[in-house]
Amino acid sequence: MEDKGEVLYELSPKFDFIYELTMPTGRKMKSALAIVIVSIILNIILALGKGYILDGNNVKMLNVFNIVKIVCIILLIFTSLVFILRVVMQVLEYKGIKYKFYKNCLIFENNFLSQTKKTIEYSNIREVEIRRTVIDRILNYGVIIIYTNAEKAFGSATVLYSIKNTQEHYNNIESIIHNGSVLSSPIKTGDFNQDFKEETNLKNAMNRTETYTESNAVSDKNPLNKE
Repeated sequence: MEDKGEVLYELSPKFDFIYELTMPTGRKMKSALAIVIVSIILNIILALGKGYILDGNNVKMLNVFNIVKIVCIILLIFTSLVFILRVVMQVLEYKGIKYKFYKNCLIFENNFLSQTKKTIEYSNIREVEIRRTVIDRILNYGVIIIYTNAEKAFGSATVLYSIKNTQEHYNNIESIIHNGSVLSSPIKTGDFNQDFKEETNLKNAMNRTETYTESNAVSDKNPLNKE
């Protein structure tokens, strides 16, 4: 296997519950959540309407009501577990997805359940596009699309979903593909703002060190200046 060299840049989709409910990638979550809501409504109706449903001491009606109530409770528990499972699966899937940018190529890896791996040479990339809806901009998310020269429409684009701090990642990806370098410090999977703050603090510390002039050093050595 050819050595691709050092990883210049790496990122993964970042899970956000609210954002996923607005994305096509969260359709399974939305379907499960809708069934949970219906189950909750049914249980509320049964709880509040018990007095209206039951007429006197009708034993037969009471038995039917109890059976329906038990079925609705079981349905609520089952659908809630399915919804939680959907969320956990989505989180784990995102953790298994990696986009690794090397000097000359991009490698996409998905190690969740079955394994998928694809290599895209930068020479085959036509353009890089960023798409952000109003909700994307509010939540600071977006989609990055990398178009290639592949003849088949199915393989002509690689879509990076659920990318937080999309603009910063887009700028760095563009720089790597066209210039072979990263604009800012390499961002591993994580929050860009935290990395940016650490980089800024480091630069401020270096600037404070540089302002420690030779006259300050002489003043510190003078015993008359000390208490």
